[in-house]
Amino acid sequence: MRKEIQSLIAIVASHGAMHGYLVILPAVLPLMKEELGNYFILGLLSSILYMVYGWGSFPVGLLADRFSKKKMIILSMALCGISSILISLSNGLLTAAFAFTLLGVGTCLYHPVGYSLISLLSEEKRGRYMGIQGLGGNIGMAMAFFISAIAGSLLGWRDTFLIWGIVGIALSVINLLFVIESSGGRISADDNTGFSKQGIKENLARLKGELNFLRTFFLIIFIVVISGMLWSGVSSFLVAYINETKNATLVFAGGLATISYTVGSFAQVIGGELSDKVGRRLIFLLGFGLFSLTLFLFTLPFNGGAILIIIMVSSLGFLFFVTQSPLAAIVGDIFSQKRRGLGYGINFTVKYGVGGIAPGLAGYLTTKSIHLAFYFFALISIVAFLLSFYLKENFIKKLT
Repeated sequence: MRKEIQSLIAIVASHGAMHGYLVILPAVLPLMKEELGNYFILGLLSSILYMVYGWGSFPVGLLADRFSKKKMIILSMALCGISSILISLSNGLLTAAFAFTLLGVGTCLYHPVGYSLISLLSEEKRGRYMGIQGLGGNIGMAMAFFISAIAGSLLGWRDTFLIWGIVGIALSVINLLFVIESSGGRISADDNTGFSKQGIKENLARLKGELNFLRTFFLIIFIVVISGMLWSGVSSFLVAYINETKNATLVFAGGLATISYTVGSFAQVIGGELSDKVGRRLIFLLGFGLFSLTLFLFTLPFNGGAILIIIMVSSLGFLFFVTQSPLAAIVGDIFSQKRRGLGYGINFTVKYGVGGIAPGLAGYLTTKSIHLAFYFFALISIVAFLLSFYLKENFIKKLT
């Protein structure tokens, strides 16, 4: 049992760190602007990271069903650490773009592996376990925002990435020492049933069985894409937006982002638990609808001081992340246990590979007005809300 607990701690720590790597850039964005360019350029760098992170998830999902998950997590942390060190040493946009691309490769190695393992723990409590998995990721993001903002203010953005580089290498060693893995959940090398003619027919039959289900499947894909756009876009510009429009210091803005993701951590658990009881669809409707409204209200000028800002930012964190565990659980509802890694590979490919365009789009909008970027986020959240009306969960449940 002791070895299992040590393994669990190492894997959860890696999940939190992986999410942390995705928000270092947003946390020190105003500092990097002084050296590397305007928000449009930095938004493109962020898009590179998210899109590699997303598109890489599909092949990683295939590999996760066949090869050692322990080795993949070790490699994930090692690449995250090495790329962060390269970012700290970059002397121009070209080298920075290469380093952020490598960081995207490092981060994409984790999700299909970790989520496929979690989803196999329980069919009945999948939402709850996804919430616990999300809790670890959100805590990592929350800590990364605040720690990176403080380190950036005191040491500069280069040394901030250098510190994270050391963290990644250390975690790769910890995973090597403490993570244990059973080979029972792995497809054998000569098992090609999923890719044989018969296997392909069986997989297609699951998707083509009913027209109503097919419609539901693509609705989920669209909602996943929008969710990815909201995550990558809002995360990339939240600190900068608070810093520029709410007259907040960089450290205070980073602290607010930390509060948002800390609240979101518990929202993941609540959303997963509720989705098991009242259904995924209702959580989507409440979460995306109220998130859009709160995001729009956040763009309005108000004089409520720090308390009101904290309430608004906390609400944004809760309302967005309450939808994430149900969304992850739905993917587990659709795909068979044998192809769960592939399912989450597809999920994260469309979520961040397609959704990763949001920082670039938002960065362009900030050249007109930084408010326009957040109007855009509010609009696409409304689209997710409207799409959720058409979800029919009974067709999803037929596949479990």
